[in-house]
Amino acid sequence: MQKLTYEKSNIQKKLKCLQKSVLERGLDRALIGKYSNICNVKKKSSVRFKGAILSIGIAFISAALVGLAVEYLLSARCLLPINHLVWEATRPLADCNYCANVTKPIILQNITRRIFRNYAYSSKPIIVKNAIKHWRASKELNFKMFKRLYEEISGSYESLDEGCQFLNFRTNLFTLKEVFEMPAARVRNEPGQEPWYVGWGNCHPDILNEVRKFYSVPEFLPEDAEYPATENIFFGYETGAVMHLDYIPRLMWQGQVKGNKTWFVVPVPECEHICNKFQYYVEPGDVVLLDTRLWYHATRIPRGQFSLTIQSEYG
Repeated sequence: MQKLTYEKSNIQKKLKCLQKSVLERGLDRALIGKYSNICNVKKKSSVRFKGAILSIGIAFISAALVGLAVEYLLSARCLLPINHLVWEATRPLADCNYCANVTKPIILQNITRRIFRNYAYSSKPIIVKNAIKHWRASKELNFKMFKRLYEEISGSYESLDEGCQFLNFRTNLFTLKEVFEMPAARVRNEPGQEPWYVGWGNCHPDILNEVRKFYSVPEFLPEDAEYPATENIFFGYETGAVMHLDYIPRLMWQGQVKGNKTWFVVPVPECEHICNKFQYYVEPGDVVLLDTRLWYHATRIPRGQFSLTIQSEYG
C-alpha cells in the first residue's frame, strides 16, 4: 500500500509538467480510448471496481510517462498546474443521459431570466444569441488595456503564481508577462508571425475591479445562483483551446466579446457508443453555456481573426 501511494505521488509530480508537443495534439485519444476500456469492466463489487480503475489508471499513466521523452520528464516547462490525466483516470463515470440524442446546441434568443430558468441547470449545450452585445467590453477591452493594467498594477503577475491559472494551449508562451512582451508584429498576428492564444484566471482584485467596469454577469442567469469571485480571460488568434475537460465545481458560461469561434464537443469516453460529437459556431455577442465537466471541448478561431472571451461559472 505504501509503495502504491509513493508511485502515485511520484506520477502526479511528473505529470504537473505537460510536454508542449503533447498539448499541440490535444489530449491523446489513445489514452482516452484505454480509459474507455476501463469503463466497460463489469462491476463485481464497488470496492474491487474502484480499485481496478485506480490500478489500471495508474498503469496507463505510467505507460504514457515512459513513452514521453526523457527531456520532457527532466526539463519540460510547466504548461498546466493541474493534472488532467490523473483526474481523467479517477473521475466518476458519467450518466450518459446527459448527452443521449444531443446533436446540436439549444439556440435561445431574447431570453428572460424567467424563461431561462427552464434551461439553467441543463447539461445540454446552449447558445444565447446577442446576449452581451451591449457590453462596453466589445468596444473598449483589448490587448493594450490588459497589458497596461498588468504592467501598472503592483503584484499583478505574482497573482498568477499564487493560484490563478495561466493556460498557453498550443502557444510557446509560458507566462502572461511573456504574452505582453511579444513583438508588436506578433501581437497583431502579421504575416509570417506565429499565431498565439492564451487564457488566465483574472483574480487580482484591482485588475478585476477595473475590468468588470466593461461587462457584467449575463442578466438571464439565475439571480440566486452562486458565482466565483474571479473570471477567466481568453484571447488570441487562430489556434484556440485543445480538447479537454474542465475540473470545476459549477456550470460554465462564456461570453464571446470579439471575433468568432467554432466549438468542438465530444462526450466522455464511456458515452461514445450512445452519444454524438458535433461542432457549432458562435459570433460576437453570443454566450455559450456548456457543462464542461462532462463534455470534452476544444475551440478554433477563423484564420486572421482576433478572439476575446470572458468566462466564468454559476451554480
